[in-house]
Amino acid sequence: MSVAQKAAAPLDEAFLDRALAQANMNVLRLAMLQLTDDPELAAIPVVETGIRGGALIAYTIAPEHHAVVRAKARAWLLEHGDDRIVPGPPSRARAEELMALFAGARLSPNEAAYGYEELAFEEFPRDVQWSSPEKAKAAQDYKVVVIGAGISGISVSLHLKRLGIPYEVFERNSDLGGTWQTNKYPDARVDTSSYLYQFKFEKNYPWTEFFAARDETLAYLNHVVDKHGLRDAMRFNTELVSAQWVEDRFVWSLVLRDGQGVSRTVEADIVISATGLFNKPKRPDIPGLDSFEGRVFHTTEWDQEFDTTGKQVALIGTGSTGAQLAPLVAQNAEHLAIYQRTPEWVMAFENYKVKMTPEVRWLFDTVPYYWNWYCFSSHLTGQTMQGLQYHDPEWQAQGGKVNPRNDRVRAVLTDYIRSKVDGDPDLLARLTPEHAPLVRRLVVDSGFYDTIMRDNVELVSDAIEKVTPKGILTKDGKERPFDLIALGTGFETAEYFWPTEYQGRDGARLDALWAKDGARSYLGITMPNFPNFFIFYGPNGSPRSGGFYSWAEVWTRYVLGAVVDMIEGGHRTIEVKRTVFEDYNAGMDEAMKNLIWEMGGASYYVNSHGRSGIFMPWETQDYHAMVRQHNLDDFVIA
Repeated sequence: MSVAQKAAAPLDEAFLDRALAQANMNVLRLAMLQLTDDPELAAIPVVETGIRGGALIAYTIAPEHHAVVRAKARAWLLEHGDDRIVPGPPSRARAEELMALFAGARLSPNEAAYGYEELAFEEFPRDVQWSSPEKAKAAQDYKVVVIGAGISGISVSLHLKRLGIPYEVFERNSDLGGTWQTNKYPDARVDTSSYLYQFKFEKNYPWTEFFAARDETLAYLNHVVDKHGLRDAMRFNTELVSAQWVEDRFVWSLVLRDGQGVSRTVEADIVISATGLFNKPKRPDIPGLDSFEGRVFHTTEWDQEFDTTGKQVALIGTGSTGAQLAPLVAQNAEHLAIYQRTPEWVMAFENYKVKMTPEVRWLFDTVPYYWNWYCFSSHLTGQTMQGLQYHDPEWQAQGGKVNPRNDRVRAVLTDYIRSKVDGDPDLLARLTPEHAPLVRRLVVDSGFYDTIMRDNVELVSDAIEKVTPKGILTKDGKERPFDLIALGTGFETAEYFWPTEYQGRDGARLDALWAKDGARSYLGITMPNFPNFFIFYGPNGSPRSGGFYSWAEVWTRYVLGAVVDMIEGGHRTIEVKRTVFEDYNAGMDEAMKNLIWEMGGASYYVNSHGRSGIFMPWETQDYHAMVRQHNLDDFVIA
């Protein structure tokens, strides 16, 4: 079906030419190919181009073909003028042909299924529906409680409202946004493209940057909540203290506490935990920290009234948060000491901190389907990082460290450090990690290396002995005085559901279920002995790539699909079978042996038992296939 689209204004041909010059050429090619079926566009070959030191692969077309693509796009846009009839989205089969032309090769069925959803041609690409209007009436006999009003909580709220299932959302913070509400430190921003890091049911949000700053991300989340009327179901400043399964009535009894410390109890038929992985700030166990007479705050507790101008500042931590924070603090502080325990691999990202030009904004707003194919491009490129995560025993037997591609990335990133430190051998040695890239989280370079080279900045890699009332004493015997100690020390990622205590069927407790080697779940979503309880981003529930918003939508479809089946069947409980849980985890452990995350020592990727407890071993398109549709045979339903 074709649709009418009216251009905003007559085309300024000089502006049009500037816009087309700034386009992603393969994205523009596919948008035009979808509109015209031009065989010349289809015949243009695709080149796999390494970006970010080869960590990712972009699907591009060679420069000699750019003029042809621009000319065809220019002609189509001028010919169709202000009032244009735009062909409707392609069929699923045609979309798969177009995805193959974008990538230069046919995608596997699982890759194509995941990719089609990322193209977001449908209004709600991951919708959940009742089998009939009559069946939907039974929803009024059930109540769902969602814990957390971040990205996952917003996704599940929207679809609960669409289904007409009564629900409430409880959020311990004063407003929505989850980690984007709490992380108020200077220059906080995403390190994933905003065209990957967004909901696919919200089309073409007018991002001002390719990598959104924290305030813009919050504005986006508020926009989604208000557009879809979700705010009325959200209860802020309300913390879930405990949740207990009441067997004889098939409900969860929830103890809630408000901001004034007043407790109350509510009941729910189904509980969905959307509290996420980055939930509990990690405060380092450093002797004397409480004795410091200056200011101390974690990056999640940043005092925006505190002026660092002319101050002596210590920053503990050089992971993603610390590296992002350091440049702005260094601009104002008299002196900044960056305390580094373990160096991280820091990588330059294209378009990071780059504002969207009016011409690029116009492409998204005006060229039909350009937004869809740009989103798909971001998705497909992101998928390619998974190749760095495998052991190659034959390569290692010949002296390699991980696999050929990972080792090449290591060499490129090492050269990048060398170029940034002006050949200083001491700094090069201290800033070069021993672990392989992707064993720990890669850090985006937002000016971190340039900051270290400033005259008012010092990199301290000597271990901290203790914090004194006036400053920090390192093991080399040197004490440095400070006005502020900033803790860029991350989160307690192994403490799922903090601070809530859950008690399941027959008094089951999580500490007993997880006593052997840390937190586990089935598919990152559910656990035995905890009926009618679902998790978003649960144990080993972090996919190896992909946009988090998209995964929140995928998990929403899986969980609410199961809930709909339970309600339509007139059942009161749904619980994953223990055998299914155990078989899944045994398979996960076996598959994990070929991946690199446990090589890097202490990091949030690895729990206190030395087991990788964050990621799953499945490639994302295969995990997507596992959770695209729930399997009722995996559950006991009563």
